[in-house]
Amino acid sequence: MVGGEIAGRRWRLACISACLFFLAALASEFVATQASNRAGLWPANGILLGLLIARGRDGWDRFWIIAGAVLGNFASAFLLHEPRLLILLFPIANVVEAGGAALLVALFGGISGAFERIRDVLVFAVACTIAPVFSSVLGAAGLHWALGAPFPQTIVNWYSATCLSLAIVAPAVIVISRLIETGTARDISVRRLVESVLLLGLVAGTAFLIFFGTRLPILFLMLPVVLFATFRMRQLGAVVSIVIVATIAARATAEGHGPIAVHGGVDGAGHLLMLQFFLAVTFLSSLPVAAALTQSDRRGEEAYLLADHFKTVVENIGEVIFRTDRKGRWTYLNPAWEALTGYTVARSEGRSWLDWVEESERAEFSEWAQPVLDGDVRNTRRLLRFRTLLGEVRWMELSIQALRDSNGMMAGTTGTLRDIDDRKKLEEHVMSAKRRAEEQAREATLLASTDELTGLANRRAFLRHLERQVEAANEFGWALAVAIFDVDHFKLVNDSYGHAIGDRVLQLVANRAISVVRSGDLVGRLGGEEFAILMPGANPEDATVVAERLRGMIERPGDAGAEILPTVTVSVGIAAHSRGQDPAELLAGADRALYAAKSGGRNRVKLAA
Repeated sequence: MVGGEIAGRRWRLACISACLFFLAALASEFVATQASNRAGLWPANGILLGLLIARGRDGWDRFWIIAGAVLGNFASAFLLHEPRLLILLFPIANVVEAGGAALLVALFGGISGAFERIRDVLVFAVACTIAPVFSSVLGAAGLHWALGAPFPQTIVNWYSATCLSLAIVAPAVIVISRLIETGTARDISVRRLVESVLLLGLVAGTAFLIFFGTRLPILFLMLPVVLFATFRMRQLGAVVSIVIVATIAARATAEGHGPIAVHGGVDGAGHLLMLQFFLAVTFLSSLPVAAALTQSDRRGEEAYLLADHFKTVVENIGEVIFRTDRKGRWTYLNPAWEALTGYTVARSEGRSWLDWVEESERAEFSEWAQPVLDGDVRNTRRLLRFRTLLGEVRWMELSIQALRDSNGMMAGTTGTLRDIDDRKKLEEHVMSAKRRAEEQAREATLLASTDELTGLANRRAFLRHLERQVEAANEFGWALAVAIFDVDHFKLVNDSYGHAIGDRVLQLVANRAISVVRSGDLVGRLGGEEFAILMPGANPEDATVVAERLRGMIERPGDAGAEILPTVTVSVGIAAHSRGQDPAELLAGADRALYAAKSGGRNRVKLAA
């Protein structure tokens, strides 16, 4: 179904392109016949360019548009009995011209909507200026070979006619296509439609009067009328007005009527150049104005929406947003004021903010706020107590900022008022809890002690931490693991090297254990060569990783600065906490796993079953 719709759309594009190109080519040839075979405009290529930009969604759409134009070109050429060379050459030149312009527009970033930015007009004008260069040479060469037309003059005529046609006709096709595509045309009110018809009628009537009704040089009257239509109708008024003026002016000039035919030169070529110059000026005056007006409309709409959204936010926000004059009297209060204080906005505006400040703080508050009211301080904030309608005194946080007018003079202040009474009470509770926690921490510090030799937690401290962690694990279901390890054959180290070296080995083991455990783990010395690791939040796999890392680190050669120590190994037993287990049971499980590691050959890690 979708494929059929796409194919149908492309066939329609090809048919529209073929029909419009065919009719435009015949009309241009007719006008040229009336003007001694000089065509001031060649709208067919403008139609093709407009369709490529407005309707060419992808490469296949553009292919069918070009195919239709080529077919229309062939049909018009056969009907007009053009020479065979021109029948073959003209479609190539026309496609190269319109396709090249469309490609340049795409390379320059494309066109937004219907010429809604001044940049779009500039990009389009540049493309229409560059694209006809090659096609004019190609077309002029064909006319020279087939009909003997003077080559230099033909290049000039072709270039000026096609350049202007692209610039005038293509925008009309693009704008009208966008209106149809977006549905804007269906939304135009009857009043707006009548106004548009009258305006375009005024443009047509003025053009007819200037070019057919008088021989006076009053071309200057045309531009204000076109700009008026542009002002009222934006892009649509600009492009349709240009097409209307171009059509009437070209016809009148070809028949020898109007100020251009009378005052534009001594021959048809001079009339043609003057006509093209006039149309170019009209185009370059009206379409940029339409783009600028559209940009202004869009900014105005964005500003309106932003102001509306801002108003919605301000009126629904929980904090009071205010504005005061230079004397500190409320000039604006949002609805949050009523919820906060109980006073109505109407009753409060015009009164001084001091009326709500706790009486004992008013003098200090006035001294604090005055530098902002004078403009000496840009912004500041403070805590103060406000009295509500019910007589309740609540803590508030007031933020104020100096407000200046367009001339830079002080106009007052603006800012926010936030109820923080609940926060203040919470802070008091937090401070009380903090003091209690600090007392408990000091108690824990006094109770905790370290092993004198290794600097690790001693057995008492380790068991106390273990008890707390087991309580937490039982209460909240957290993971917990304990590892017990001791130095293999440590008695042999003492016997062989002495107790001093043995102590140095134990210190090295302790340092290496600290270096491999996770942040938050606790390493303790239980006694002699026996150590333990408390691992909160660790499951069996995590604990095994830490234990293997420990085992590998310990078995490295011992090096304590300049002193070479004997290499030792450790055996590690791991027990993971089960809910309901007490500290003694957890340690016993780790101890059994340690015994299994030693029985299995030492220098290994065992996990309790």
